[in-house]
Parts: sequence; C-alpha cells; structure tokens
Amino acid sequence: MSDHAAVRVLERLDEIYAIGATRAGYSAEEDAAHELAAEWMRQAGLEPSADEAGNLIGRRGAARVWTGSHLDSVPNGGRFDGALGVVAGIEAAERLPDAELAVVVFRAEETGPMGSRRLQELPDAFIEAHIEQGPVLATLGEPLGIVTAVSGQARGAVTFEGRAAHAGTTPMAERADALVEAANFILHVRECARGGAVATVGAVEVVPGAANVVPARVTVSVDARAPTADGLATLIDAIGFEPAWSSDPVAMSGAPLDALRAVLPGAPELVSGGGHDAMVLAAAGAPAAMLFVRSLNGGASHSPDELSSAEDITLAVEALTEALALVEANRLRALPEHERS
Repeated sequence: MSDHAAVRVLERLDEIYAIGATRAGYSAEEDAAHELAAEWMRQAGLEPSADEAGNLIGRRGAARVWTGSHLDSVPNGGRFDGALGVVAGIEAAERLPDAELAVVVFRAEETGPMGSRRLQELPDAFIEAHIEQGPVLATLGEPLGIVTAVSGQARGAVTFEGRAAHAGTTPMAERADALVEAANFILHVRECARGGAVATVGAVEVVPGAANVVPARVTVSVDARAPTADGLATLIDAIGFEPAWSSDPVAMSGAPLDALRAVLPGAPELVSGGGHDAMVLAAAGAPAAMLFVRSLNGGASHSPDELSSAEDITLAVEALTEALALVEANRLRALPEHERS
C-alpha cells in the first residue's frame, strides 16, 4: 500500500472519530458516519445502498464476496473498533477495481449485534478486519493474526441474602453479611476460569447500599466465555450459576479462512473472546473469517486509549486486499464457464 493510501486510511479514521467518540446504534452520529462511508464507497467505485435494517452495503457488480464491519461505538470509545474494518474494506475494494466485491457497514453492532442479525441476504464469503482488542499479538510481537473461532458466552446473575444490621453495634461474629459471601463467590469465579476460558464479575448491586449498614442482599453479574461448547458448559457448572442468556461458540471456516492462511502463512491463530458481526454471519451459514490487527497500549479497547500503528494497519490492508482477491478468483474458477464474468 502506498504512503498516500496509508495516510488516507488514518485520516478517514480520524474523520469518523471527529463525529463523536460516542456513536450509538441508530443515532444521528452513526447516521453521519454512514454518510461519510457512503461517499468513500462511491469514490472507490462501489454503489452504496441501505437495506431495511439500515445496513449500508456498497456493491460492485454481483458482489458475492463481502468485507466490512461497523461504525457505531460504545460510550466514549476509541478510533479503531469497527471503523478500521470499514475503512480498510473500502481501501481494499478501491485497490481491486475489476473485482465484484461489496463493503458492508453493519448497524448497531455494540448493542446487538442488531444490523447483521437482520441481513436479508448472505454473501458467499465474508472477511472482517478488526483490531484485536487484547494484548496477545503485542505479547507475541506479531502485527496480524487470524481468528479461527469466536468464543461462546453465557451471562447471568447470582444473589446472596444476608441480614441488614447496624455497622457499629453488631458484633462481627453475629453478622450475616451478604457482601462477604458475594466477595468469596467473586474469587471463586476467577478461580474457575482455566484452559483458555475467562469469567468476569463486572457489576455488583448492594442493598441497602449504605456505608453504616451491613449489606442485606447482594446481586453480582457473571460473564463466562470459552472457546468450545464443552468448555463453556464445564465453566458454567464449575461457577454454579444459571445463565439468563448464552451463545454457542462459532467457528470461522471455508474460503475466507483458507485465503487468510494462504496470504499470511505462519501468522498466529487466535480465538476471539469478543463478539463480532463475522460471528453472526458464520452462525447464519456464511463462510466467514476475521483478520486481527495488533492492539497497542496493553491491548486497550472500548476506550480513547485504543491504538494500532500505521505500519500494522498498512500490513492489514495489504493482507485484506490479497485475501479478497484470492477468494473472488477462486469463486469465479469454481463457476461453470458460461457464468464467469
């Protein structure tokens, strides 16, 4: 990729971020980001249109091979989450002017995903470029990685009952402190996460929640994730909670994964602990793959500290371009001769 193209990618990321660090799904800020992306699609020779869910799809020709990501963000998010996959996809499409490709911008990924779940058609292949959102690639000293699967997730809550009492007059031995029980459980959750699984207590509700009252009731959230279905079931059983919501692990597969492996021989292969639009498409039956770009600042994500280098982004755009070209070429070769464009 030329220096000019690399600068353009970074400038476009800055333009999206200038709309606002908070771009909630279906908000005016997300709308404005989609308008920018639509204009860049036109410049790249794509014809943009929106479907009934508001997903923006820029197409060239029949476009059975897609790339893209999302432009909504968490509150006060970073420059790269989602946006990099969109901008890199448009850049790759412009570098392949004869290829029938599409770049898609999904709606409301952070609060669903909502847009990708409402697609009315599926591509023959989908590749999503995305920042890693973690420190693994940085620890390995590798700029790019290939995602082989997205972890399964389970979420729920556990409530502990105690007895409200005066903080000054109730002897320690006479207390039924729900928060102490909850604290022991939180440590238990941490100890249960092994073998690539992770588990988190991210929210605690204390009743009555007063500094001078022994807690009577405490509810804690549980977020459990594992690379395999068996691993997730084992983790849930070990923690001992009833999930209110869960999703199965989803494997990346087919031509997109093969193409990334061909383009990046020897690249680290990772399981993504976070959900992505590629996961939704893969679960719906579309062959999908993900290209991870190294996250700096300790893998910071969902925050203004999010950072990936210009050098790594350049490599990512080049790899994405080569992989898309390979998938489309192989797709055409597999067609009967009279159907090839």
